[in-house]
Amino acid sequence: MDQETSFPKVLKEFETIASMGYREIPSTFPEDCIPIGFFCPYVPEELIHAAGALPFRLMGTPIKMSHVQSHLPPNCCHLVKSSLESLLQGDLDFLRGIIFSHTCDSMQGLADIWAFQKRTPLQFNLMMPSRLDSKHSQSFLKAEIERFKDFLESHLGKMSPQNLKTSIQLFNRIREQLQTLYARGPAWHQQIPGMDFARIIRAGNLMDRQHYLELLNDLLKTLPERTEGNGHLVPVYLAGNITHSDSYFSLIEEAGAMVIQDNLCSGTRFLRLMTQEDIDPIEGLTQRYFNSFLCPTKHRGPCAHQETLLTEVEKSGAKGVIFLLYKYCETHFFDYPDLKQVLESKGIPTLLLEVEDPSHSIGQLKIRIQAFVEMLSPF
Repeated sequence: MDQETSFPKVLKEFETIASMGYREIPSTFPEDCIPIGFFCPYVPEELIHAAGALPFRLMGTPIKMSHVQSHLPPNCCHLVKSSLESLLQGDLDFLRGIIFSHTCDSMQGLADIWAFQKRTPLQFNLMMPSRLDSKHSQSFLKAEIERFKDFLESHLGKMSPQNLKTSIQLFNRIREQLQTLYARGPAWHQQIPGMDFARIIRAGNLMDRQHYLELLNDLLKTLPERTEGNGHLVPVYLAGNITHSDSYFSLIEEAGAMVIQDNLCSGTRFLRLMTQEDIDPIEGLTQRYFNSFLCPTKHRGPCAHQETLLTEVEKSGAKGVIFLLYKYCETHFFDYPDLKQVLESKGIPTLLLEVEDPSHSIGQLKIRIQAFVEMLSPF
């Protein structure tokens, strides 16, 4: 397979996986696959993988809400509503288990409702500590990770230390390749525009991780030569939650901008740190997930989020920040005023986009993004 044909083929495979609905995607799984669903990047995927299962991240999907209204109040985010609707319609019956983590009130309420439906055989609630500045919080997290490991082993079989080390290495290599892709993104923007980039990230949460790593390796090996520069695109930084829909990236590019870096729950937030490979695996996972933060449900001091975001935005070279927040996501909206203030005090303009179903309000979003990019263009 030559370079000219292999690169489009790899992109097409990412696109195919990312665009599949929940009913279609099990056909892509390896034989005898055990899919275990989860929502939050604080769930240690390495443990699920080491137990012989496939970590399957629920990231929200466009779906007609026809059942969920009788189970949830209207002021829940799209991720919560669409995931429960998918469950009630039978789209997620292929899941062998589901993992919830201690995050927002809506997600904790969803955990109870999900269990009550009795459609998923296994369910585990991972109690990730909220106060990361407590002297006991890291030891608490380690105990929870060990409890999670015991749960998986009791239902899926014993995981050997070597299997766990192998899984840690696999996920580290995936994060390294994604970091490389992020770093090369601006230079290779013509070959991998934002829509394709979003699909690459999304597909990785839905497919066999070994195959995903192989595709990332192939993608980076077969990147064609750059055809032209991207000086005409305004670099912006994207912050928010699980909103890795290609439509948002397309709207930003159509307006004349380019996402040069992000802090999305479905983006760099889950690949910021590696797991140390030369220490006890459980200790390594504890350190990695304890120090990987910037989620508004986690507290590490009154100014930690502002300082980290400001540093990352300034380092990225972005001319402005777009906050892409799910409607009704209280934790992100509680953080937003402080983040906006610290950025704008340094002369960094911001735009808040409140979104729900990715297929809704595209016209209105397009106008607002265009106006924001036009304001940034003289900078």
